[in-house]
Order: sequence, then C-alpha cells, then structure tokens
Amino acid sequence: MTVRIGINGFGRMGRLAFRAAWDWPELDIVHINEIKGGPETAAHLLEFDSVHGSWDRFPAAGPDGFTVGGKHVSYSSHDHPKDIPWRDHGVDIVIESSGKFLAP
Repeated sequence: MTVRIGINGFGRMGRLAFRAAWDWPELDIVHINEIKGGPETAAHLLEFDSVHGSWDRFPAAGPDGFTVGGKHVSYSSHDHPKDIPWRDHGVDIVIESSGKFLAP
C-alpha cells in the first residue's frame, strides 16, 4: 500500500524529508505547502542545498507545482495547515516541518 504524503513547510527540514522519502516505493509525495517563494524557488532549493549539496534529481517548476522525474507535486502557499485542502490532493499523512504548529 502506498502512503500519500503532504509536506507543510519546505525549508531545509521539509526539503530533506522530501529528498529522503522520494525513493521509498511505499511513499508518494503529492503536495507541498510553503508560504515563501513559490514553486520555482522550491524546485531550485530542492535541487541545490548549501550544506547537503546538489540532489541528483532535477526538479522543474510549473505554475502550480513542480515535477521530479516525470512526477508532478502540487504546491500551495497557505498560512495555516488547516486551510490546505489536503484531502483534495489525496494526502494520507502530513509532515509538519514549518516549526510553527504543534497541533492541528
């Protein structure tokens, strides 16, 4: 069974979680929420990290998300996780990596 993942907060921790989980066949990252930068910035920072180096994947940004290896990941910019339509994106589990929220 594949678990569909959403990530709230796409700073260094969110991006590292994305990189670590990307190749796990039982996980499917489907949605990112980050309030700063947009999909272009997210894709760039996902590929290039000043501490952890370049990722061997090449994310390509689009207007509503980015694509990695032919797989689209949708993107939103909501201030609060409760405002994100996680179910509409088919998300089963959300990784909270913004550091701002301890409860839903």
